Amino acid sequence: MQSCRTLPTRMVVNAIVIGCCLALSAISCGDSDKTGEPRVVAIVNGTPITEAQLIERLKYGPGPRALLRRIDACLISAEAARRKISPGREQVELKLSQAASRFGSEQELAAMLRQRNASLAELKDRLRLDAMLDTIAMQQITVEDGEVQQYYQEHLDEFSHGEQVRARMILTETQENAETIKGALDAGGDFAGLAEALSIDPATAEQGGDMGYFEREDYAQEIAEVAFALAPGQVSAPFAVPDGYCIIKIEERRAAGVRPLQQVRDQIISRLKHKQRGKMRQEWLVQQRQRARLKIPDPRLRGLVEVLLDNAPPPNPYEF
Repeated sequence: MQSCRTLPTRMVVNAIVIGCCLALSAISCGDSDKTGEPRVVAIVNGTPITEAQLIERLKYGPGPRALLRRIDACLISAEAARRKISPGREQVELKLSQAASRFGSEQELAAMLRQRNASLAELKDRLRLDAMLDTIAMQQITVEDGEVQQYYQEHLDEFSHGEQVRARMILTETQENAETIKGALDAGGDFAGLAEALSIDPATAEQGGDMGYFEREDYAQEIAEVAFALAPGQVSAPFAVPDGYCIIKIEERRAAGVRPLQQVRDQIISRLKHKQRGKMRQEWLVQQRQRARLKIPDPRLRGLVEVLLDNAPPPNPYEF
C-alpha cells in the first residue's frame, strides 16, 4: 500500500496528520528528569513504568485508531465545506434524540458521557460530523427510474388507502366559544382564517386547521363519525370531543384506492437512498482515504494506520 496518495485537500490532511503525530511524540520530550533518569509514572510491585513506556503504549495501542478518526474528520469536513453542507440545529438535535434512545434515556446517555469523561458539547460535535457524512453519502446515491417502479410494484399494499376525507378543524375549550365561531362561519367567515386565529389545536391551527387526508381509524371516533357523514364544502355543527368542542369543514373526499406513483416517487427515492446510505458512507470514506496523500513520519505508526485505511468503518460518534 502506498503511503503517499493524492487529494485536493491533501495540504489540510497533511497538517492534521503531522500535527497528531507531533502531539503524540511531543509528550515524550520530557521523559527524563533533570538527572537524566527516565521519568517514572507508576511502580507496580516494585517494577517501574516510565513515561516513555506509557507514551509508546498509547502511540501504538489506541494511537492508530485515534489518528484515523482525525484523518476521517478532516476528509469529511473538507468535503462538507466544498459541498456547502452545514447540518442545522434540528439535524443535530434529532441525532441527539436518537442517541438517547440508543442508550435508553437522556439520563443514561449523560451517565455514559460522564463514565467516558466526555462532554455533551463534544458528542454534539461528533454527531454534527456524522450528519455531514450522512448528507454526503445521500448525495452520492443515484436511484434509477426502474428501481423506483420496481419498489412501487412490490409495495403496492403500502400505498393503498381506504376511503379518505380531507378536512379542516377548529378546536375550542368550551361549547360557547364553538357556537360563537359557528355563527361567524354561517355569516361568511373564512374557516382557515378563524382556525388559525382561534383554534387551540397545536397540530393544525397554524395550517388554518388543515387535517390533511385521513381515514376513519386515524382520528377519534367522535371526529371520524362527523367527518365521514359530511359532503365536500359542508361545515359541521359544534360537537364534543375529548379535548373540548370541535367544528369540521370537509374539503374533499376520495374513494379507496392506490396512490399513483407520481405522488409517492419522492418518498420511494428517499427510502431507497436510506437503505443504501450505510454502505455508501463506508465506500465513500474508504475511497477518500485511498486518494488522500498521507504523511506519517513514524514508520511503525504509518503501517498500523495503513492497515485500517481500507477496512475500518466510519468514525463512531459514541466511541470516546
